Amino acid sequence: MDWDAATQSPRPKAVIEFVRKPTGLTVVPVVFITNQTLLQCPTSQIPALSENIFRKISQLSQRNGISFRELQLDCDWTSRSRDRYFQLLREVKNRFRGTVSATIRLHQIKYPEQTGIPPTDRGMLMFYNMADWKRPETRNSIFDLTVAGRYLDRLEHYSLPLDVVLPLFRWTVVYRNNRFLTLLNNVDQQTLTALPFLKPEGENRFMSIRDTAALGLSFRRGDLLRAEACQPDDLTRAKELLLSKISNQKLTFALYHLDSTVISPYSNAFIQSLFRSSP
Repeated sequence: MDWDAATQSPRPKAVIEFVRKPTGLTVVPVVFITNQTLLQCPTSQIPALSENIFRKISQLSQRNGISFRELQLDCDWTSRSRDRYFQLLREVKNRFRGTVSATIRLHQIKYPEQTGIPPTDRGMLMFYNMADWKRPETRNSIFDLTVAGRYLDRLEHYSLPLDVVLPLFRWTVVYRNNRFLTLLNNVDQQTLTALPFLKPEGENRFMSIRDTAALGLSFRRGDLLRAEACQPDDLTRAKELLLSKISNQKLTFALYHLDSTVISPYSNAFIQSLFRSSP
């Protein structure tokens, strides 16, 4: 859901389309809402926004034979957008008889007094994007348990029951003149190792040694590339750490994101192990 400047109103974007109807499945519809939407939408229009969101999800579900008992909203809200977002969550809860959940970032676990706790039934902790990917010195912005540890001291006392999303995706971050240039999605370290114009510069870093074109990008000599991914052992340790700190009786692990390209480096047995409560 994003703000449409032409109509001066919130508009759905990138609505899911099914090649085949997933008839018989129970899913959790997720609606991503930009901060821009919340900041631009007048408070008086929040109830209408809630109604439009719920109507759209209901239409998609009926059209595709989907049932749902939980509805999730995804927004990295700020201090400026918090009140409107929390109002939206309350409005959605008033319209939906099932479970309403909201995504939770690590900084919102660490600083609940500043960020607030969303008025929902559950939270979905997004256990990734842990460091600043725009900084060249970052080791792995997607997943770094050392960095994550700085945010988890208050996890046991967070007042919402939590579920967890673990990352499977990978990308390469490109810097030019020590500044962030772009992200190359699904480009891993193995791909970079095979490119003759790249020189290894450490554990997951490469330097361009000449000007050239590759991977849909024009590289210059001196460009820095950092390949980021999530190792199976790290994901297993993360799951065990979270199980030790989240005490609610029911805990669901989800994976982001689940498609054939992203999951190909991981075995079926490993993926299944992430959903089990013990090794």
